[in-house]
Amino acid sequence: MIIGLPNESESDIIKTARYISDNGSDGIKFHLLHILKNTDLEIEYDRGKIALPSLEEYAEILSECIKNIRADMVIHRLTGDGDKKELIAPLWSADKKKVLNYINKYFKEINLIQGEYIK
Repeated sequence: MIIGLPNESESDIIKTARYISDNGSDGIKFHLLHILKNTDLEIEYDRGKIALPSLEEYAEILSECIKNIRADMVIHRLTGDGDKKELIAPLWSADKKKVLNYINKYFKEINLIQGEYIK
């Protein structure tokens, strides 16, 4: 599941996670949209037509997604990282260790419970 697609609201993102959970998937991979050099997305990003979340915003959205997926689903990935030589944005994603440490710390602070919003 890609988080940060153009024109997708936070509500849309959470609905996508819920849809994946509700339709029998055993696992999920979360991935942040990356803008890479020499792509159509780079052109749209340069024109200001694509806004990407900050690390803090990404962690918050990710946590909401996790609260909306079944507790028995395997989370295979919390984020991905684009080729650093090709990466235009978000630059914070290039430091995967920092990203994962921040996400883990944030999840502990909010006492994240997978499936919390599933009834």
